[in-house]
Parts: sequence; structure tokens; C-alpha cells
Amino acid sequence: MKYVGITLFLFSLLFAGLVHGKTKETGWVFSPIVGVNKLDLKVFYETMYNAPFVGTVRINTDLPEDVEGDSAYPTEKFYFENKLSERSVDMEGGLEARRYFGKQTDFFIGIGAWETSSEAKDVVVTFPLQGQHNNRAKYSRRGKLSYTQYYLGIQHYLNSRKKNFTTYFNFSIRELFDIDYEETNVFDFISGEPKGFKRIFIFKSQATGLLMLQLGVGAEYRFADRLSFSLEGAYAFHIKDGALKGVSVNNDFNDGDGITTEPLVIRPINPLLEAGALSEDGVNYQKVKLRFDGWHIVTKFSIEF
Repeated sequence: MKYVGITLFLFSLLFAGLVHGKTKETGWVFSPIVGVNKLDLKVFYETMYNAPFVGTVRINTDLPEDVEGDSAYPTEKFYFENKLSERSVDMEGGLEARRYFGKQTDFFIGIGAWETSSEAKDVVVTFPLQGQHNNRAKYSRRGKLSYTQYYLGIQHYLNSRKKNFTTYFNFSIRELFDIDYEETNVFDFISGEPKGFKRIFIFKSQATGLLMLQLGVGAEYRFADRLSFSLEGAYAFHIKDGALKGVSVNNDFNDGDGITTEPLVIRPINPLLEAGALSEDGVNYQKVKLRFDGWHIVTKFSIEF
């Protein structure tokens, strides 16, 4: 997960703070954050996770000996469906720094990361590879969507922050600046000429610069002079939809496989390089919209410096 390194880094800061806990208070508070969320990615899941794997190959079996040239060979289309399942809840994590901004208000900045992944159940398909009709392969499919964000905001306590138990609400502006989708399709051949070999198809697409607003409420319990624990619930919403853009493709198919139309479950669909997912009809593409609106429940372990 992207946030593991961030969290480990902050724990080292917390340890340093504990070692120097008797120094003069500066008004800075540092917190590692770990939590769960449920994001509204319905359109993304319906397009990307349901996209089939489609392509065309050349068949060269049972042909007269006088056939010459690749163009004379017939072609055969393949269509493989192996849908990914969406996850209802995912983990998130990050690092937050707050600074006193009045008796009951803090200014805060932070960085965080989130990731969701899905792996489809293996299915056996008939893949007409290397000119043969009836090669059979075990088909596995995996997808991973992730983002990194930074944010800034204001947190207001409903009573003194120095009490053992206090409540607060906050408001923040967030930018998702590193959104990546990666999908891996693996065909492990179990019969036919390619038996014992694999063919792997990987594609990646990205989006950047999605702006969001988030409102949150929470409760904080102080169990030592400079140590506290918080539980916070929040809702984040987009100002504008985002879209995947740019597609990079990596596979290990070769000329002998006879593929005439490269299988692409995602491709650019307009001059702006916005990416589209292949529809279930295996022909048309539909735009992949991104909205990360959703609920967040996080815990924070904080130390004051």
C-alpha cells in the first residue's frame, strides 16, 4: 500500500516526540492516520471491471498447401469475460500535521494514500493462439486502483482542546494528484501448442488533479499531557468528475502467436486521450468516469510538540 511508508515515517516522528516530551510546547501536533472508507466508484466498476478481453488471431490449420501470404489465412475473434468484483470497504492511511490557530482552532495539512484491488476467479478459456483453434488456458485477471492526496483545512474544537475529552468539526480542500489504474491479464496454457507457457497482458492508465472538499466531525481523548487518540467520520465530495487519461500497454505476445488485432480492454477514445473501457458487446468503448465521493472513518494517534 502507498501509505505504509508514510505511516512508518510518522511513527518515527512520534518516537522522537516521546523522547523529547519534556521540551517546551510549540503548538504543533503530528498524527499518523489509519482508517476505512466507502467510495462512490459505481461508474468505474461498471465500465472497467466488466470489460471483456477481446481480440483477433490468424488461423493457419487445415488449409491447402498452396495458400501463400499471411493475408490469405482466415482470422478468428476471441471474447473472454472474467469480471472483477468491487470491494465495499477499503483501507486508507496518511500523515497529518496541525498547528494551533487560536484557542479552539487548528490549521492542518496532510498527505495520504488509498488503494483498492480485485482479483477474479480463474476461468478456463479456449484461446486460438499460434494458428491453432483449441488451445486451452487458465485465465486470471487482477485490477488495482490507487491515489495519493494532499490537503489543507481548519479544525474547530467545540470546547477546550486541553480537556481529556473533546469534540470537533473540520473542513478541508483536497487534491488527488496520483491516480493510477493497473490491470493484469494472465493466460496460463494447459493444452495445445503453447502448453506450459504463459501470455501476460498489462495496461496502465492515470488521472491527476482531481479537487475535492471534505467535511468531518470527531472526538478526541487525551490520555497523557501530549498524547491523544481521535476517532473521526467524514464525507468527501468532488467539485467535478475526473477521467482516466493515457494508456500504456505491455505484453509478451510474439509474431508466432498470430494476433492480428491486439486485445485492449481500455484505449484512448478522443484527442484529449481520455480512456474508454470496452463495452460488453466487445465493440464499443465507454468513457471511464471517476468520482471518489464517499464516507471515511479514520483513527488518529497524536503527539504535541
